[in-house]
Amino acid sequence: MERSTMKMNEEKWTIAGGLCVLLAVLAMASGCGKTQAEPHGAPAAEKSGEEPCHDHGCGGEEAAASSASLEERVAEKCEHDVPIYQCDECRYEVGLVKVAASLLKKEDGGGLVRTQAAALTPVSATLPATGEVALNENAAVHISPRVAGIIESVSADIGARVKAGDTLLTLASVELGRALAEYERNRTLSELSEKIFARETKLRDQKVGSEQEAIDAQMTFEQHKAELKASEQTLHVLGLTEEDLTGMRESSHGVGANLLPVRAPVAGTIIEKHAAAGEMAEPGKDLMLLCDLTTVWVWANVHSRDLARLLEAEKRGPVTVEISVAAFPGRPFKGTLDYVGATMNEQTRTIKVRATVQNPDLELRPGMFCEAAIFLSNGQAEEVLALPQAAVLSDEGQSFVFKHWKDDFFVRQDVRKGREFFGMVEILEGLQAGEAVVTDGAFLLKSDVLREKMGAGCAD
Repeated sequence: MERSTMKMNEEKWTIAGGLCVLLAVLAMASGCGKTQAEPHGAPAAEKSGEEPCHDHGCGGEEAAASSASLEERVAEKCEHDVPIYQCDECRYEVGLVKVAASLLKKEDGGGLVRTQAAALTPVSATLPATGEVALNENAAVHISPRVAGIIESVSADIGARVKAGDTLLTLASVELGRALAEYERNRTLSELSEKIFARETKLRDQKVGSEQEAIDAQMTFEQHKAELKASEQTLHVLGLTEEDLTGMRESSHGVGANLLPVRAPVAGTIIEKHAAAGEMAEPGKDLMLLCDLTTVWVWANVHSRDLARLLEAEKRGPVTVEISVAAFPGRPFKGTLDYVGATMNEQTRTIKVRATVQNPDLELRPGMFCEAAIFLSNGQAEEVLALPQAAVLSDEGQSFVFKHWKDDFFVRQDVRKGREFFGMVEILEGLQAGEAVVTDGAFLLKSDVLREKMGAGCAD
């Protein structure tokens, strides 16, 4: 019994050993005799450990070596016994993608893939920030009555654009009635005393009246005239214009019995409205909010580490700001930084800054979130090798682009990014000026190159 068991165990070990040898042979055969390629187009400085070259005009020898290395890699034959760049199933291993001519964008707008030559681009050092559009409080007016009264009518609705002097609403006011009665009384007395003064002066000149009577008449006239001036000033303070007073002189009813028009002091848009006919209005109670929206404020947050650069730029002169909003992609709105916060937010460790942004077409709306670019170079631009942000992709922390190789082939080229500007990315290594890269549709090429990861569901 024991011998039979030992014999069975020996047979099992023999079979297991044979399977291990077979698996080893298959593993060696699956390599096709190829060595694993270096990372596609990795910058020479990163491989060798040398200092990177920041001069975009240098690196000719490295570029030639990289080109030669690429030519060698793509000339190798794959497991299907054809040059690897010609094999639809294997070319992705060396970072090559074949783009059909029908996919390339044309002048008529067709196609999905667009290419662009890398070029030295004048850019300005910018500080990116997130912010929110708000009302320009210096151009906003709270409409409130100057006397208590009942709202008779409302002429302007919310959202209406009004000009300076337009009537927004009218009030029926007892206090206005008293002021109007006082004005009429003083006007009548002033006219009468003026006639009396003129008569006494004439009698004095004819030696019929005395000098004292003429002086008394003059004093009375001057007093009534001063009281009339005071009552006129009171009506102006309440909101009546000179045209209203002129109309009162020409008609006994004037602007209406005890009716006070509330007018727009500036041109703008009615942002808020809290007035309805028949309700009581009192001084200090906001009935409307009127604001000129041709300029708006943008409040943004700046990190403390960027404060020194921002203050230095502010000392050199006006700091320009450009913002973008999701509602109008690709369209910048320009403004000027006019305030840097004096305190820091203890929770976010950021400083509030404010810019006044031009909004001539009233497209920006208070409350919109925005991306802001604060230009720190005060209008002085520098030339750097830069690409649109859509052209620069990333895989496991490595940035890369797709560079045109030849014919309809594009190759993955690893690059090292620098600063980010408004919609552009600086390229420090891995690319030379004049080389064509894919901008629009680059993600389609990335999906093809990273097809192994896409199959595993982990392409970033």
